[in-house]
Amino acid sequence: MQVSAESTDSSRAASVNSLMHAVLSVGRLMRQRGRGETLDTGSFWLLKSLAASGPQRLTDLATCTDLDVSTVSRHVAQLHSAGLIERTPDPADGRAQRLELSPAGMARIDAALSSRRARLEKCLESWDPGDLEELDRLLTRFAADVEALTQTMEKA
Repeated sequence: MQVSAESTDSSRAASVNSLMHAVLSVGRLMRQRGRGETLDTGSFWLLKSLAASGPQRLTDLATCTDLDVSTVSRHVAQLHSAGLIERTPDPADGRAQRLELSPAGMARIDAALSSRRARLEKCLESWDPGDLEELDRLLTRFAADVEALTQTMEKA
């Protein structure tokens, strides 16, 4: 039995639609705050970006998080007031400042990530180790393809 191109296209569209809904559901789970967590979503992503990338200028932080500079500036002011971010002179340009996590900021983002990791582990606790490894392999490949497409779109 030969599968028609129309049937293949329909099946692919259904799979992409199902995957989109799954990714949105996972995103919703990862955005939820844990008990006692007070970081709003925007602050969480800024702290996570600083934790991953290290000290950087506000404009670079805005670029890597794909947010407007004024939005990042407001969040940074709040995070600095809360003692979660420190400002240091930029060694390349004394007029500019670099932002970095304070020890309290590192503790906050570690706690927030730990809470999210625990939720994800709970969802996956009944999974067979081989299935989990396969999911990890495929999602890693998918994330790399998403990142490559994102970078291509940003350059266009």
